[in-house]
Amino acid sequence: MRDAPSDIQARLTDINRRAAPVLEENSRLHAALGKAVTLILTMAAVGVLTFIAIAPTEQSLKASALVNQENVQ
Repeated sequence: MRDAPSDIQARLTDINRRAAPVLEENSRLHAALGKAVTLILTMAAVGVLTFIAIAPTEQSLKASALVNQENVQ
């Protein structure tokens, strides 16, 4: 009966040894996914902010182009 706890301990040690690389890889992939999502959201925000910053100048650019076109003719 004395061997039962040591057998269980040995099994748990073996399971933990085999699970450690899998958990480490899972953690690494989770961190990489978080960084990728952050990068994608940042790029989307930059695109939206760029559009918002440039949109008001579109009308003046169109008017300026029309004036320049009339001056050429």
